[in-house]
Amino acid sequence: MRYNISRIIGAAFAFPVAVIAWIVSLFALDIYVIIDVLISIVTFGIVYFPTQRLSSRKYLQEIGLSRRDYRFVRHQLNDAQDKIRRILRTFMNVRSIKDFKQVNEIYRIARAIYYTVKQQPSKFFIVESFFYSHIDNALNLIEAYTRLTRSPKKTSTEKQKLEQTRITLDEIKRTLTADLRRLNEDDYQTLDVEMEVNRMEQKRYRN
Repeated sequence: MRYNISRIIGAAFAFPVAVIAWIVSLFALDIYVIIDVLISIVTFGIVYFPTQRLSSRKYLQEIGLSRRDYRFVRHQLNDAQDKIRRILRTFMNVRSIKDFKQVNEIYRIARAIYYTVKQQPSKFFIVESFFYSHIDNALNLIEAYTRLTRSPKKTSTEKQKLEQTRITLDEIKRTLTADLRRLNEDDYQTLDVEMEVNRMEQKRYRN
């Protein structure tokens, strides 16, 4: 994310200043080495944090989020990433092509939602339910379903429950698809506008 660039900028400014402070305290002040190191660390912090905050403020203004909201969204993204990775690991337990296709479609949709919000954090609030419940439902059912399908000597009742679970996974896939469509709705509207502008330009050029 672009927000991380502000940390690099902060470190790029703070590190040379900290080194200079360490050299000055080492040779000019003639005090204990441990104090020299502490002075260098404190100087780094004094320069780093204001620089990082100032350089990240422009990005936060562009995406329309406060620093607190951004940190919250980033935390939700990290949780979602772990859950998507767990879905990926369930592929090892899949025992049929039909199940593989179903799990793969859910995984691809969830990953698309994750990367879209990662690139545009302000869109998190369009699909909050995906992060709060939909991804959890998908993960829990997929893990249970793929584990139980490997169990031998299943009764007819157990087979029926697994079939109901597979149907429920189809419903979850439709829910995730709706989340993704809602997430991309504004982009498609923007695309329509750009195409209309292009058609007008082409028409004016021909005339």
